[in-house]
Parts: sequence; structure tokens; C-alpha cells
Amino acid sequence: MSVRIGDRSGPDEPRLKTELEDGREVEIEITGSPQNKRRIDVEVDGGRRWVFAVQENVAVLVMALNEIGSRIDVDVLPTWIEPTLQRIGLEGVEA
Repeated sequence: MSVRIGDRSGPDEPRLKTELEDGREVEIEITGSPQNKRRIDVEVDGGRRWVFAVQENVAVLVMALNEIGSRIDVDVLPTWIEPTLQRIGLEGVEA
């Protein structure tokens, strides 16, 4: 799995894309920088979305949304999320 920079955002708000092993595309939007404790949105192609805040280079889940944008409770994150966030320079996801 590789992460590539998309072309739909400016230099301060990169939008990254990666493809999962099952063929789904994941888009990651970084608003600000991890050092500024900004927001990271992770969205599966036509599916769920996870919103993280960044604290001390670690992603902290703020909310999860289903396919229609309604907030949902999440007990366990998909296994691919933490390695994907680590590829963009974060240490990991807070448990």
C-alpha cells in the first residue's frame, strides 16, 4: 500500500490517496499540520469516514460517520487505518 498526494488541495491542506488490498480507495485530508494539532479526515471510497485530531504526533479519533454522514459509535478501528496514518508521518492512533 502506498500513499500518494492528490491534486485537489493546496500546499497547506494536502489530500492524499491510497488503495487498500481489497481495491477500495481511501482519501486522507490533512487540515493544517500535525504539529498544529489539526484535523485529519480519512474516507473510504463511497463509505465510512473517520475524523481525527492530532496531539503530540498521535491521531485521536474525534468521530466516525457512516456512508450517509450520520455519526456512529466505533469500538474498533479498521486494521488499515493506523499503518496508513503512520505512512503520512504520525506515530500512530491513540488506543
